[in-house]
Amino acid sequence: MNLWKRKDEGKMKNRFTSLFFFCFFCGLFAQEKKMYSFEDLANGLKNNNFQLMLLQEEYYRSTLDLNDAKANAGPTVDFQMSGTLMQNKLTEPLYINTKEFYDEIYNEMELPSDLKPDYEGKDIKVFDGIDNTLYNFQVSITQPIFTWGKLFNSIKLYEQISNIKELQIISTQEQLLNELKIRLVSLIRLREIINLIEEAETFSNRMIELSVNAEKAGMLIHQDVVDAQVQSKQLSITKQEIYMQIDTQLEEIVKLTGIQNLTFENIQYVVEENEIMSVMSSDRKEILENALSGEKKSIMILTKLESVSVLAEKIAKGALYWKPDVALQLSGGYGGSKFPFIQEGWQDTNDFSYSISVGIKTTFWDGGKKARDVSRKISETKTAKINQSDARAQITQTLDTQWNTVDLCTLKIDYQDLKIESAQAKIKLKENEYQNGYGTEADVLTAKIDLCNQKIEKVNQTLSRDIACLTIKYLGQE
Repeated sequence: MNLWKRKDEGKMKNRFTSLFFFCFFCGLFAQEKKMYSFEDLANGLKNNNFQLMLLQEEYYRSTLDLNDAKANAGPTVDFQMSGTLMQNKLTEPLYINTKEFYDEIYNEMELPSDLKPDYEGKDIKVFDGIDNTLYNFQVSITQPIFTWGKLFNSIKLYEQISNIKELQIISTQEQLLNELKIRLVSLIRLREIINLIEEAETFSNRMIELSVNAEKAGMLIHQDVVDAQVQSKQLSITKQEIYMQIDTQLEEIVKLTGIQNLTFENIQYVVEENEIMSVMSSDRKEILENALSGEKKSIMILTKLESVSVLAEKIAKGALYWKPDVALQLSGGYGGSKFPFIQEGWQDTNDFSYSISVGIKTTFWDGGKKARDVSRKISETKTAKINQSDARAQITQTLDTQWNTVDLCTLKIDYQDLKIESAQAKIKLKENEYQNGYGTEADVLTAKIDLCNQKIEKVNQTLSRDIACLTIKYLGQE
């Protein structure tokens, strides 16, 4: 009985152990196979991208600068308090003895002793002394009255800067999402090329096998074998280069999204052919108008930068010579030996003070620095206008270039379709010749390798067209 019991216990332990490892590896497998859609990657980009994080911090600092500018237009309240503890004779009462006082007077008069009055001495308080504490409180309020518009223009300036920072976040996010989509499309197309190369490698390896056998049979020279090996090696090199490009795209996607350990297998994305076709059939004039529209984030940023330069110019002109700033200052204070509102009788001594002041400050001359600062701001305003014009010209040029790429790639794709059709017909011809006995298998394999090469070139042209279309859509989207 004990033997059977031990066997049952051993079986149970083995079952629990097997179940544990099964669950463990299933968990690992499920974790490794987590799939990421475009929405998942886009959310990762919005939450984890370092560039967006930096821009968000810049926007936060711009709001603080704006609040500071608004505070500068309001009053400034300063408060000062001090307390002093004194230990000296002034804090004690002072007494004079009358006998000693009169004796000293009479002694100076040199009166005979029989003429000196006889009186009893008495202490008389001549000084009450002061408290050994002294408190001082001072409150001042300063309010700018007139500053030639510098304060209010500063508020407008920092409002524009804060708006620019906010627009930069939105614009950069749109740009990064478009970059993410381009890299995903590149991954898909590169993987298509890998599949075609692997198909061509199958044919190339068969070519090497046939060449080696033919050389042994004396039907081919060694040079033909080497040529087949060279062709196979070229395919391997190209395949490795494509894998390096795939790794680069994956690294950039990880950098964009902040999602680690991404592989091609756990990215769930399909190229939206309808989106590409929609861009190709869109109105090019309308897309250009949208790209140059004032509602476009990039154009709005440049317009606001120009406004910032204009406001900075106004502020500099408001600080020119002989333009005084006027401010009002109200001051009030208390200084006494009793702490106000706590010790009794603190208000009886009337130790209060207050004043109203109007301050005027201006610069008469500083060697021309303020005048040069105005000239500098005027130059910056002109530079902002030039930058906006240059940006519009660059957008126009970029769109023209991308449209030319789309047109050229479309022609090349059509051209490759014809070459693919021709290669497919050639394969059928070579297969018929081989089956009828007056052709070789090598001829069929060569035709099939050529078909793979034509398909690879078509994928390359398709990728270039897709990237151009996505760039056009980004630039011209409303």
